[in-house]
Amino acid sequence: MTWSQVDRDELLIRSGKDPFVRFATSHELVAVAGPHGWACASPWRPGSRHWGGAAVVGPDAPADAETAALRAIALAAPDLALEWFSTEDGRDLALPPAYLGTGSGRWSFMWCERTAAAVDPAGLAAQGLELVELADDADADLLDAFGRTHGEDPYMGFPGHGFASLWLAARDEVGQIVAVGALHELGSGMPHLAGLVVRPELRGQGIGALLTEALTARAVQEAGVSTLSVFTSNAGAVRLYERLGYATAHRFLTRELAPAGPPG
Repeated sequence: MTWSQVDRDELLIRSGKDPFVRFATSHELVAVAGPHGWACASPWRPGSRHWGGAAVVGPDAPADAETAALRAIALAAPDLALEWFSTEDGRDLALPPAYLGTGSGRWSFMWCERTAAAVDPAGLAAQGLELVELADDADADLLDAFGRTHGEDPYMGFPGHGFASLWLAARDEVGQIVAVGALHELGSGMPHLAGLVVRPELRGQGIGALLTEALTARAVQEAGVSTLSVFTSNAGAVRLYERLGYATAHRFLTRELAPAGPPG
């Protein structure tokens, strides 16, 4: 399969304005397209660090189509250090010599463009809750401790790293934080839901849904879209996001990458 290098404008056309291309890539990208699909690599975060990529091909594509696409990207940008590369789940990928695989995971890229209204403060008050904004820098230790205590360790919200344009926290009647979540800025400039954690003993009460709805509303009002990534196996979270207006663009199998380095 022959892959030809294209710019982002051509990639949008060749991909049919794919949501991943529209919302997760900027003009700072390396992209290729061919008769069976497209592939690209771009900064996941603003600036030149944290590059990732994806290849999407049709069902009639050769089995090695994504492998050839990644090789074409590596040839076009030999100094590029990709941190991850995704294919549609179920597709094979052989890494070029420049990269080593360090892990993999299955996750879904989702987006929402609906017109969202802000969460009604009266509805929050009826549950004894209020939403407050926290600062990515000044409140980093608080956010990190909450995330590691009640969610993941390491906490994937990355407070204090400058990734977040907005942090929201839900507080109860005595001022105790019961949930947090953020909007990160992608390399495209679009907002991306991240770092959502609810205290375990309070899950299932709709607090996470309220916080997600509030963050989504802010993203859609300010940027026209909200995006997120969720582990595909987290069926409950996927159902929640779909109920709030999100649609799944891709169910990806993502390979984490590291430079192979010079020969020993």
